[in-house]
Amino acid sequence: MDFVEQQALLSELLGDPNTSTDDMFPLARRKAALNRGDIHFCRDSHCVREYATGTVASNEIALPSGWLETFCLIIDDDVIDNRREIALHDWEKYNDNYDDVYYYIWEYSGTKKMKFTTNSDVNGETYELYYFRKQTTALSADADESIIPDEYREGPVFWAAYWLLQQIGKTELAAQCKAQYSQLVADALIKTKKEYIKKHYPKPDIEAGTEIGGYKQGNGGA
Repeated sequence: MDFVEQQALLSELLGDPNTSTDDMFPLARRKAALNRGDIHFCRDSHCVREYATGTVASNEIALPSGWLETFCLIIDDDVIDNRREIALHDWEKYNDNYDDVYYYIWEYSGTKKMKFTTNSDVNGETYELYYFRKQTTALSADADESIIPDEYREGPVFWAAYWLLQQIGKTELAAQCKAQYSQLVADALIKTKKEYIKKHYPKPDIEAGTEIGGYKQGNGGA
């Protein structure tokens, strides 16, 4: 399904094929709604996965422009998962007390960056970033195609119809379109999760030097 087919389906759902600037749903507005739907579907379904690699420099990694969420980060064969993400307010605590790799995410001049504590010692190391992404170039030409897998490209159309219909008070039709969108998101989530394994780890907040089971944590020594 390419962009012109998505536009045709949207016209059917709206019950309105008229797209001039004098009509209720001009073409520019429909395209904007479809592009917003595309981003929402990528975010909600995590069905688009991507990979990036490079070298850590200045204790940071610039996240790709289409980055939505990190699945797994590997630096020098060490898995840096979400247990290593810290609140920025805890920077001093982790920077002073832990030699392990910890990071926070912030935006600098429009670029999201993963910043590591200064004692992480990862500069010059190769990283591998596995992440979920979104569309970064707006669909416009009829032959354009979404990065969403073809079997789910109706999803952004149902979102666009829901968004446009609710603005003119057709709440029942809007709700039906939102329900169809949600079902496609659920289907995409199920299929995508069958293709990878995700582990969830506990993340206790333990101060360095705290003794657990006869062993002291962090830099407190054994």
